[in-house]
Amino acid sequence: MLLALAVGCLLPIQASINAKLGAFLKAPLMAALVNFMVGSFILLLVILGTRTPNNLLLAVKEAPIYAWIGGLMGCIYVSSIIFLIPRLGAALSFGLIVCGQLVFSLILDHFGMFGVPVQPINWGRIAGVLLILVGVLVIQKF
Repeated sequence: MLLALAVGCLLPIQASINAKLGAFLKAPLMAALVNFMVGSFILLLVILGTRTPNNLLLAVKEAPIYAWIGGLMGCIYVSSIIFLIPRLGAALSFGLIVCGQLVFSLILDHFGMFGVPVQPINWGRIAGVLLILVGVLVIQKF
């Protein structure tokens, strides 16, 4: 849980830095490309440094098709953040993102989609998401 909290703290920092790069380059998509190039290079160094087994050929044969769209979703996410931060600010952008994540997470949990353990939707979970939505509306107002 602490790791999740720490990583959550990194996201608005990363988004703000990427938005600044997008403004500097005058091209949000170029900033997203730089983000993924730097990230890919770092991951390559970590993989080589830790001698992580290369199971790529097995993955190509065995992985379900939907497992390959994570990169596309990451591109959409990072590009959208770079576009949104200068227009909405970090707090409203991430408030809306977290709200969207939680709404769809409830659906994923309820139906056990993509191998997620089933956690039925209940009124407590719905109330939690509604409280987040109220928080987003308060952030937008002030």
